[in-house]
Amino acid sequence: MLEWLIIGAGIHGCTTAAHLAYADPSLTRDKKLLLIDSEAKPLSAWDRLTERVGMKYLRSPGVHHLHPDARDLFRFAKRNDYDLNHFSGTSRKPSVPLFRRHCAKVLDEMNLMPCFEQASAFHIDRCADGWRIETDQGIFFTRQVVLATGTKEHCQLPSWLPSNGDQRAFHLHQKQEFSSVAHPATVIGGGMSGVQTALELGRRYPSQVTLAIRHPLRVWEYDSAPEWMGGKYKQLCRRVSTFSERRNVISRARRTGSITKNLYRQVRREQNLGHLEVKQEAVQSVAPGTANWLIHGEKTTWEARAILCATGDQYHPSRSPLLARLIDSCRLPLTPCGYPALASHSLAWAEGLYVSGPLADFAIGPTARNISGARTAAACIQQEARHVFI
Repeated sequence: MLEWLIIGAGIHGCTTAAHLAYADPSLTRDKKLLLIDSEAKPLSAWDRLTERVGMKYLRSPGVHHLHPDARDLFRFAKRNDYDLNHFSGTSRKPSVPLFRRHCAKVLDEMNLMPCFEQASAFHIDRCADGWRIETDQGIFFTRQVVLATGTKEHCQLPSWLPSNGDQRAFHLHQKQEFSSVAHPATVIGGGMSGVQTALELGRRYPSQVTLAIRHPLRVWEYDSAPEWMGGKYKQLCRRVSTFSERRNVISRARRTGSITKNLYRQVRREQNLGHLEVKQEAVQSVAPGTANWLIHGEKTTWEARAILCATGDQYHPSRSPLLARLIDSCRLPLTPCGYPALASHSLAWAEGLYVSGPLADFAIGPTARNISGARTAAACIQQEARHVFI
């Protein structure tokens, strides 16, 4: 029987695995930890998205990464001669190539690659000594489970997007081939992914890219106030008495659809050079033309051969068949809005069943879905598990 099975090998799943393996190396040495994901290798979805949008630097500071030691990335950069060009700003945000190489180093150092298996879980249930996980690659038994499934399969598609599977219009999180996007192209969405994609395409096809946004570009350095990355505001969130109030606190603190100051400057520069057009108007509808889409906005109409949507996700636990069955069969507690009802200082949804990522919203707060939240969740799970066995 496994000691740990982690469902999801994105940033959250890998961070949790690294923390557990760091605290107890025998887990990977004795193959008592298993990391599963529908993707072919760990972090595949993250790698694909960052490459697709042309991300140069992370939004998170350099102390946020997979390794339990916050300074590990800086030491790795120094040992491998990464110069200052691989860091951005006073918080030393790492470049994507540096972050990727550090992730590979952590996975190798913690011996996690032999503990990964490509598999899709479709049923979870309690058993005598823990949990029974049914996957398309067989059945696994484990004492403890971590749900780190993420939001990549819950794209929020605009209502006007054609539903006929036309490959010229898609969401950035979908798996369509992206290397040869037709132009002129229109990118929908004013958040980090949308703006980075528009800038990347604008470099490839100057004056052939339009960025369509519903509101003026919102500039925030992080996707929530920096105080939420530490303990001060997290304690405030936990002290809120009801789940409904806590959800309101979290929603107000999140800066969704915002970009960094550096990206804002790049957009304005590309606009001034005539390489990128920015339309501040909501798209009302699209219609197929002879070769191009005809896009009808609130004020104007324009053409595009490709439409790329960076319109976020519509994640909710009930939309996941795996989670819906688990909630029903194990009668797991839920908040009024349908998320795990977690104790204020715990990520245990049930005995031996832990959560990370969006499922941990009510315990961690507005940073639950980013790398800072992944580290907080991993440390919390590792600490809780240690107390269970003492």
